[in-house]
Amino acid sequence: MTLKLNDRIEQFAVLQELGSLLTSTLDARVVRRRAMEAITKLMGAETGSLLLVDEDTGELWFEVALGEKGGRLKEVRLKAGEGIAGWVAGHGRAALVPDVTKDERFQGRFDRHSEFTTRNMACVPVMIRGRTIGVLQAINKLGGGVFTAEDLRVFALFSNHVAIALDNARLYEQLQSAFYATSAALAEAMEQRDP
Repeated sequence: MTLKLNDRIEQFAVLQELGSLLTSTLDARVVRRRAMEAITKLMGAETGSLLLVDEDTGELWFEVALGEKGGRLKEVRLKAGEGIAGWVAGHGRAALVPDVTKDERFQGRFDRHSEFTTRNMACVPVMIRGRTIGVLQAINKLGGGVFTAEDLRVFALFSNHVAIALDNARLYEQLQSAFYATSAALAEAMEQRDP
């Protein structure tokens, strides 16, 4: 009983830390990286990844893939509906996969490409106003265990915080771009008036 209580206290501490981290910056890259680092810790996972939906093609691409093999995944794109992450993005529902070799959605080509072995996974959609903008994955529960339904519930709650932080960072980037465009237009107008 004490171990379970200590686990819950640790989870709440990580969530509190994450909330502080996500609200302390509007830099989208920093938000994404910190979110994935916190996810890995929160879920007791070997590694984690954040895939974002390409609005033009509907494909998923790896924005953040932690671990020494994660960099290789940035070269890969998933077609809409492909793999477990593609299914989660397409259906807007979480997936708990205790053994990926027994799940028909699993795409072993990503493991071959990254030279990584995925054993189990928890995967949740990242949604803003009912629209899926990405997918969070926690991969390989540490200690040889598997992710539980309770892990998935906490993970889904966490994804809501990530969605808000990503949306805030996106809105800030749009505002910043509009400011720079307006400043450039004003500077050009002033130059044309001044002989």
